[in-house]
Amino acid sequence: MRKSPSIQEPLVERRRTQRARVATPIQFRNVLRPEEPFKGSLSRDLSGGGVSVSAHAFVPKEARLVLLLSLPDSLKPIRVIGRVAWMRQRRFSEGYDLGIQFIEALSQDQERIADCAERALAALPSF
Repeated sequence: MRKSPSIQEPLVERRRTQRARVATPIQFRNVLRPEEPFKGSLSRDLSGGGVSVSAHAFVPKEARLVLLLSLPDSLKPIRVIGRVAWMRQRRFSEGYDLGIQFIEALSQDQERIADCAERALAALPSF
């Protein structure tokens, strides 16, 4: 059985690409429940490989989600399939934070997402 990390243990960075702080509207629902309405949120950060979002309801780790991302430079949402890579309940709140890895997207949509994140990173002041 795998030991869960304690609060004092540092988290290991497993992302392949750097994430940028991008707050953009995102909708999601479970792939296995197409009859359910999409839940809305804002992204917290974004990269070509994934996104983190806040959720008001529990979403289990490894769940497959249909995501609709509304990028700042896009007229219509981008549809991707993602996998919940991590989930944690927010302290003193009923909400959750989710890290979602993109697992299926059209190549041009994947490029648009990566470009959006890269532009946000490039806009950061350098010291």
